[in-house]
Amino acid sequence: MSSRVLLRGGVVLSMDPDIGDFDTGDVLVEDGQIVQLGRDLGTDAEVRDCTGKIVLPGFVNSHHHMFQTALRGYWSDALAVDYFQQSRFGPNALFHQYTPEDVYWGQFGGALENLAAGTTTVVDTSQCSYTPEHTDAALEAIRRSGLRCVFSFSPAFGDHVPPPSYAHPHDIHRLVDLPDAVGGGLVRLALGYHVDEELFRLARDLGLPVFAHVNDMNFGRALETLDEQGLLGPWATYIHCLGLEESTWKAIKRTGGKVSISGVAEQSLGMGRPTLQAALDHQIPVSLGTDAVSIAAPDFFSQMRAIYLLQRGGLPHAATAGAGEPVPPLLTRDILEMATIGGAQAAHVDHLVGSLTPGKRADIIVLNTRALNAGPVNHAPGAVVTMMDTGNVEAVMVDGRLVKDNGRLLGVDVDEVLDRLAGSAADLAARAGVSDILLTSCRER
Repeated sequence: MSSRVLLRGGVVLSMDPDIGDFDTGDVLVEDGQIVQLGRDLGTDAEVRDCTGKIVLPGFVNSHHHMFQTALRGYWSDALAVDYFQQSRFGPNALFHQYTPEDVYWGQFGGALENLAAGTTTVVDTSQCSYTPEHTDAALEAIRRSGLRCVFSFSPAFGDHVPPPSYAHPHDIHRLVDLPDAVGGGLVRLALGYHVDEELFRLARDLGLPVFAHVNDMNFGRALETLDEQGLLGPWATYIHCLGLEESTWKAIKRTGGKVSISGVAEQSLGMGRPTLQAALDHQIPVSLGTDAVSIAAPDFFSQMRAIYLLQRGGLPHAATAGAGEPVPPLLTRDILEMATIGGAQAAHVDHLVGSLTPGKRADIIVLNTRALNAGPVNHAPGAVVTMMDTGNVEAVMVDGRLVKDNGRLLGVDVDEVLDRLAGSAADLAARAGVSDILLTSCRER
């Protein structure tokens, strides 16, 4: 592909209010950067006809555990207690069986799945760093995939005995010295995974983002304690944010924090109603996460629909919950903003991606509307959020490089990846000593 590419004649959703949208527009890309948006741009670039297509920024997933790809759907029936117990506790805990090779194929397969579905950036909460070798395998797989990623170096939890080489969080000092680890390349580093003073202090000292699970009111109160120590700031993104008190929301707002909501996983696990409306009420930037493919599908079409319906379905309750102004319904464009520029803000890469703004990197997706589930398009944001699915993702570009074209990933042997993931799933179950649940349920273990 040429270093100058013109995406011509599509419906362009820039997600930049200063630029606006185009019913028929062009996007010029050069050397991996968005150069210009407009109509009938004349250029000597390689031209790609986008007639009958919607062109927009790639989706940004602000919370995902990609290493779990081999366990796809394993906890579809699970409540939170099942998921945490079976993954991390006891002699049959599945996560503790992971080898670096399992991590590699989980990360690689998960990254490819996201790319194929139009997600160009993922915040990967690793949780698989049992040894430095596990961490290195994860990073190697992400780099090979071509995905843009914020790798949130996270602890391995549970009742296992950590190996002697277990090195969280101090192995972050080795990682930041790796080539392209900070400030360059497609992979950036961060720290996670919970509300912990050492992690927040280390992130602040190293100038890294921190991603913290705030799963209930007690974690929220712990967050307020860190606020008293000056450890909160705009470099922090808070995941789930379930059951928080008003004082916690005020601390997040005051310190410039962002919020990541996993609307499907939180409801599937019975963790509580996602706190989308509370974040909106406090005017805190909201982004979408998918949590884990072991629980639910990580594609953003599913996520956008779930969060759209969640907010709309809550309007009658919000209207009768007490005094105050009526709660306005979210529009499909609002949801699309959460999935793109909102995600980029929560991932701390909005200076690079999240909108088709000239000067940003060219992370772009092209969605086919010449399909029975999409055409004719009467309302472009509505078509993306409420009508389309992964089958409409025709082309995906990351940093100006095509990774998917004509509906197919480029340079990838998908069958090999699937075979490797199937082998990993079988090996994990065998090492854990758990039986097949193909026709039963994780709740029957």
